[in-house]
Formats: sequence, C-alpha cells, structure tokens
Amino acid sequence: MVRHWTVFLAVALYAVVVGCTLFKPVAAEPPTVRAPTTFPAKLAEGLPIRAIGMQIQRVDWIERYKKSIDEIADVGVDAVKFVVDARQENGSSSRIYLDMRMTPTPEALGELIRYAKKRNLRVILMPIVLLDAPRNAREWRGRIEPERWDEWWKSYREMLNHFAWIAEGNGADVLVVGSELVSTENKTVEWTDTIAAVRGVFKGRLTYSANWDHYAAVKFWNELDFIGMNSYWTLGENRDVKIDEIKQSWRKIQDELFAFQKTVGKPLFFTEVGWCSMANMAKEPWDYTKDAGEAPTDPDLQKRLYEAFFQSWHGRPELGGFSIWEWDPDTGGLKDRGYTPKGKPAEEVLRGWLARKW
Repeated sequence: MVRHWTVFLAVALYAVVVGCTLFKPVAAEPPTVRAPTTFPAKLAEGLPIRAIGMQIQRVDWIERYKKSIDEIADVGVDAVKFVVDARQENGSSSRIYLDMRMTPTPEALGELIRYAKKRNLRVILMPIVLLDAPRNAREWRGRIEPERWDEWWKSYREMLNHFAWIAEGNGADVLVVGSELVSTENKTVEWTDTIAAVRGVFKGRLTYSANWDHYAAVKFWNELDFIGMNSYWTLGENRDVKIDEIKQSWRKIQDELFAFQKTVGKPLFFTEVGWCSMANMAKEPWDYTKDAGEAPTDPDLQKRLYEAFFQSWHGRPELGGFSIWEWDPDTGGLKDRGYTPKGKPAEEVLRGWLARKW
C-alpha cells in the first residue's frame, strides 16, 4: 500500500471532478584493465544499474504498460525507469499541478512499480515538469522563470513529496528529484532543502537529471547519490560516421566527465541514453522534430550509435548506471523514426551487450 493514502484521497476525488490537481553486435572486448573507482566502495554496491525508460501518460493503459515491462525484462536489463509528469501552464507560472487524465493515481503507479519488482527489475521513478501552454516555441522546462519563485518551490516540493511517498511505499530503488530544470540549477539552497525533504520520505538513492551540456553548473551533487545527466552530445557530423569515429568522440567526452567526477566523488548515471532512427542523430541527437525530408529514416545509424556507446562504456568503473530512452507500448519496428530500439537492429545490439557480465 502507498503510505499516507489518506493525504491524497481528497486530491484524487477532486481530480475526478475537474480533471487535475495541484501539487548481434560486432563488439569489442571489454577493457582488460579497470581503473580504480573514483567514489567510495559503498556507493558502488549493485552498480551499474542497467535500465530502459518508459513514459507513463495514459491512465487507461496499465495492462499495456505491464506488457511493456515484460518486454523490457526480456531484453535483459535489471531496471525500468518510469517517467511521470507534473505540469505548469507556461514558463512564468508559479503553480505545479497533476493532470489526472494523464498522470497515474498513486494506486495505479504503485501497481506498476510492484509489477516491475515481481519481474526482478529495480525501479527508477522520474517525475518531470511539462508546460501545458508554452508561450512560444523556445519555452520549455529548462527556461522557466516563475513570477513567484517561493510559491513555485513550495508547489514543486509538494509534487515531489507526492511521488516520494509512492516510491517509498512501493519499494522503488531510485528517485530522480528533477529533470533539465536549467534555470533553477543556480538556486543551490532551494535544491538542498528540497533534497533534504525528499530524504525524509524516500530511503532509496537519489539523483538529478542535468543536461549533457550543463552538468558542471549544478552545485548540489554532494547532496545526491549519482551525478545524473542525459547524453545528447554530438558524436559525428553526418549519417556516415563510423563506429571508431563515434568512439573517439566518446573518449573526449569521457576525459571531461571523469575529470569532473573526481571533484565530486559520485558515480555517473546517464538518465537518458538513446538516438532516434533518423539520419541527423549523430550530430543532433536531441532533435527528433525533423521530418523525413530533412532527416531520412536510418536504423543503421541508430545501431552504430548503440554499438559505439557500449564499446565505450562497458566495463568502465566510473559508470553507475544508464537508462535507455525509450520503450513504449505503441511504437517500434523498422518504420518507426523515434527513440525506441524495439524491433530495430539497435535492439539486437542492446540485447547482446546486456547479456555480458557487468
């Protein structure tokens, strides 16, 4: 059972009325010489976490999500990441709410967590903030500037506390306390207070999901268990990039990451790893909006990007975990242009590497 359900009963009833509520790979052998870890041994226990992420946005799809959990377990990962969303109207809004038409109830989310645990999967829960009515094409959660920051932080903590109780009450393993909230990251005191409040509820591991190009600006890593970030670096200039060239790009990225990691002493966790089946993904892995005329469908490039990732990161003691983005009940196959590897050559690469000893 979810703890303190009575706290949320009135919220759920209100939501019924108004619809929302506040608050085979050609793989190189793994390295034969492993560098010493750069973080305490106690932090390395059970690592790396190997996950696939799925976004939970249909409250009537619980059984379909369970089927996806079965598929994810069959691929060979040891964890699943559930992404759930909270919302604010636009970047200037000071209140966060849960739209219960698209956000699962505590009971439904708890059911999914428990189901994943029965499949011997660890569970990562990642609440994110979405803008319901952005005022322009450039407005997103990384650029929010609430009119009243104190009210926004209060609302954000209430939302996070809600999901922390669900995570703790149903045995989740990791909670992501925020995702890509770039404009908030200089507010270290607020984040420190927020993380402390979450630790009063949730006893598992915590991380934050920074942008790949902004992780060094985050000053509250010491309060968390992982240095978390997405991984949308440019890895090549065009669709013809070779695996060795992609690996060379990863080596340069690793040099910077490992140097930063030594200053913090925490494991690295890639909260999102993935590439669409599109020809622009080596250069612009963050841009999934291009049409087929601008970026033709290219599952082979996606396959090479997966292969190079695993050749570069398998066996690295600095790696605390990764979460492949994404797996969805409604997508997959060679005609799919999205991030999922399901039913594509990238899935076979993923299965092959996950079958190895980690």
